[in-house]
Amino acid sequence: MSDVLAIDIGGTNIKVGLVDNKSQLSQQQSYPTPTLFADFTLLLNTIKQAYVSHDYRGVAVSSPGIPLSSGMIGADSAVPYLHEHNILNLFKRTFHLPVTIENDANCAALAEIWSGNARTEKNVATLIIGTGIGGAIIQDRKIFHGNHRHAGDFGYMLFPTETGELSVFSRLASTSSIIRYVAKKKAEPISSWSGEKVFELAKAKDPICQEAIDRFYSMLSLGIYNIQYVYDPDVILIGGGISSRKELLDELRSRLITIQTETPEKLVVPKVMVCYHKNHANLLGAAYHFMISGEVTDK
Repeated sequence: MSDVLAIDIGGTNIKVGLVDNKSQLSQQQSYPTPTLFADFTLLLNTIKQAYVSHDYRGVAVSSPGIPLSSGMIGADSAVPYLHEHNILNLFKRTFHLPVTIENDANCAALAEIWSGNARTEKNVATLIIGTGIGGAIIQDRKIFHGNHRHAGDFGYMLFPTETGELSVFSRLASTSSIIRYVAKKKAEPISSWSGEKVFELAKAKDPICQEAIDRFYSMLSLGIYNIQYVYDPDVILIGGGISSRKELLDELRSRLITIQTETPEKLVVPKVMVCYHKNHANLLGAAYHFMISGEVTDK
């Protein structure tokens, strides 16, 4: 019995699947994320029943927030009740099997180490770009959490804006930053814009949309360059919906070369790649975390 039941808790959906020791995913299911804790506990029992005919040796959970040794999940997320109850104990009581929980961005990074574009690397940084920016640091092929478990929270890095004020990286180089910029410049509601719409109009030569995209790539490149010199990883991987854009790597690499050219100390141009795993990265990474964790003997 080598399979692990992997569960990825997202703000909109909860994904479930069986993962074997060769990183093969099967028996996938998806459920809407409950808004109430009572419904969440019922859903866990539903999941247990859905997989009752399958043999699996434990449960691997990918969760937003910061999983703590106490079983609580610190910080906050789009699923508030996760931070109000002992989630680790809840899973153990429900499944009566060993359980591990890891942060979702860390799971995405572990998936790349296990069977993705970092499978031959030792030290890796990942940037997951969406409405905000998440990330992870892999050191010697293991997650580096840091003293306060905030290692890899690149979205909190500070950068000066055009007005001289400081802003976090998430507000300057996320897909939502593109939308906010265009909506403000055009004096239109944010709700009338999407990242895809901005990219389409930029391709059609809309000057404000082009400006927003250029600003996005420039800020993202600057953050990547800084990460290279803070940690000096073998590779920096980009994940999130933006990683599917064909022009992404060319745009970033050209700007990184420009930054290096304009910097007196011309040392290293960061090696940048996109994540191999997409929609199921968190499931795979959660399973891998279970497999390499020493906690799996604890029921």
